[in-house]
Amino acid sequence: MAEEIVKTLNDFEMVAKRKICHENRWLWNYISAGDEKTRSEMRAAFQKYWLQPNVLTARVAVPSTWTTVLGQPIRMPICISPTSAPTLIDSPDGDALVAKVVAERGTLMVYSSVSKMNIEKFGSKLPPNGIYWAQTYLFRDKRNTLHLVRHAEKYGFKALVVTVDSPIDFGSNSVSVDDVPDYLPEHVTEDGSPNLAFLDGKPREKRPYGETELWTPFSGPGYKEIFCVSTWEDLAWLKTQTKLPIVLKGILTAKAAKLAVKAGVDGILVSSHGGRQLVGAPPPLAALPDVIEAVKGTNIEVYLDGEVRSGSDIFKAIALGARAVFIARPILWGLAVNQHQLMKLKPSRSGD
Repeated sequence: MAEEIVKTLNDFEMVAKRKICHENRWLWNYISAGDEKTRSEMRAAFQKYWLQPNVLTARVAVPSTWTTVLGQPIRMPICISPTSAPTLIDSPDGDALVAKVVAERGTLMVYSSVSKMNIEKFGSKLPPNGIYWAQTYLFRDKRNTLHLVRHAEKYGFKALVVTVDSPIDFGSNSVSVDDVPDYLPEHVTEDGSPNLAFLDGKPREKRPYGETELWTPFSGPGYKEIFCVSTWEDLAWLKTQTKLPIVLKGILTAKAAKLAVKAGVDGILVSSHGGRQLVGAPPPLAALPDVIEAVKGTNIEVYLDGEVRSGSDIFKAIALGARAVFIARPILWGLAVNQHQLMKLKPSRSGD
């Protein structure tokens, strides 16, 4: 079969879908999960803004895309949002591969707490010149949060990203509770997320795949740890446990942004979790101006993610006040397109 020509982001998405679905349709559904209307509104939000040309005003011969995030210089205002799937798509080292490319391109990556590559292994493989933040939830068992925090400190992560928009799993409507995968990558050897050190209040006994809770984000003790009701008091507790800067991911209202200011956080990532969690939430771009206004006069940096697909999308987000944008699904599409062969698969417990 002739090599496919892939030029645009839409091309990457179509080819990635074809490659992944050929082996494992569940994996594509998992990556693409989200409320369709919510995601379409996210895209439409970018189309509501026009770009007005401002001609004959150049002051430099070569414009620069360099900026800083929390004081760290990056070559372009495009960073990588946390996602659990690189290891599922590529190999046992999928997250580390993304980290390597991020360092080569001079930008920033947020490591996901629900990655299938545990933070110890990921941290040990980080290039010395990369910039990495660690995502965490305010888990039901605070020891799980501290497990992530201490390792982030140990391996030189520059900040913590606290996801705050997942008190319950509302929105992954294209992957249902019963949609357990028929096949999993053969290198997935542990059930659930390997970063969860405690389950049901007890130290987690790490066992081979198939001997503990089902590998699925929709059931079991691991589910309860991630999708739990947390509070501003929990965030205040976290601030007493670390000196790392804290970025809140999932802020979509001026009210929440003002509370974040009072809480003393360092950054806000305006995000609706890719349309996966809160069905009917406003598009991040539509929420951005209110959040910017709410933090006016402070040192809080504001970022945006959600259906960013082009340079003009990035331009619009920055023009509206974002310091940088974050992307996730396009990274997964790129991993799939550039594979020579998708990972070998093994039957899941659902086929037992």
